[in-house]
Amino acid sequence: MTRGPAMKVKHILVALGDPGTRSSAALAKAAAIARKTDSQLTLFHSLYSPYVAGEQFYSPDALEKDIEGAVNARKAQLARLAVPLEKEGLSVRVRVRWDYPVYESIVREAVREGADLVVAESHRHTRTARVVLSNTDWQLIRLCPCPVLFVKTAKPYDRVRVLAAVDPLHAHAKPEQLDRKILEEGRDLAETFNGQLHVVHAYLLATPFTSGVLMEPVPLPVSVAEQHLADVKKAFNDLLKPLGLGPRRGHLRSGNASIEIPAVAEEVGAGVVVMGAVSRSGLRRLFIGSTAERVIDHLVCDVLVIKPDGFKTPVPRRPGYRPVVLPPL
Repeated sequence: MTRGPAMKVKHILVALGDPGTRSSAALAKAAAIARKTDSQLTLFHSLYSPYVAGEQFYSPDALEKDIEGAVNARKAQLARLAVPLEKEGLSVRVRVRWDYPVYESIVREAVREGADLVVAESHRHTRTARVVLSNTDWQLIRLCPCPVLFVKTAKPYDRVRVLAAVDPLHAHAKPEQLDRKILEEGRDLAETFNGQLHVVHAYLLATPFTSGVLMEPVPLPVSVAEQHLADVKKAFNDLLKPLGLGPRRGHLRSGNASIEIPAVAEEVGAGVVVMGAVSRSGLRRLFIGSTAERVIDHLVCDVLVIKPDGFKTPVPRRPGYRPVVLPPL
């Protein structure tokens, strides 16, 4: 793998759930990336009334007028967020759509805008103070055609440590090229902010026992477990060799990924963990899997999710409904 330039990003879509916010960690980090890469920023918000009451409440003109008023009010809020960014020379656009569900609306806008990175803010549950991904976030992971950066903290990216989670033996159906993309994206993000790239692989070591008749354990040759460990080490080292990383930057751990990857992220002080969305039954149906879902939810740092080459979103370009809302109170 040859060393390339910093992040190859030209258009960032920032998905904002609250356009009236005074501060947004997602917007701050998207702006930081835009400054480093000279990228176009699009501030995006999607809204829709979940209460469908039937069009008898509205004439078509009144319906359009009220929708337009709601959209324009949100646009004005986004425009206020854009002002300080524009004053410092960033190129910023604002977009508001009357559309649902939110994750499809974000995907549609990313496709319309030609975005090559979506930045979204994850939510903190006030009861437990645990930052977790919502259903909208998980759907974005599965359906968004470009990388998605989920922002969990406000900690800036200056000298950020990036942890790339790889699967060199492809035990979780990850295509070989996806690991290369994960490493490239992680390296580029680290280089952009004068940081460091670390790489982790958590594996389950082959047991020297297998099930026999009536599930009795039957010992296997010890060489089986030893060979598996040797294969894991070789595949991991082969993957890291082109990066020229020192031994302290490669972290090979035996154990459950949902425990080991967050543990390594904490040990190295990672600001971002880079992971891949893998495919089942073709590239149009991406899934993360229960193990990786636990990894992402247990991480206290930001998460960048990468898609395999060739992925095309199944989200239609146009919503398949007629928007209807309740009359204003």
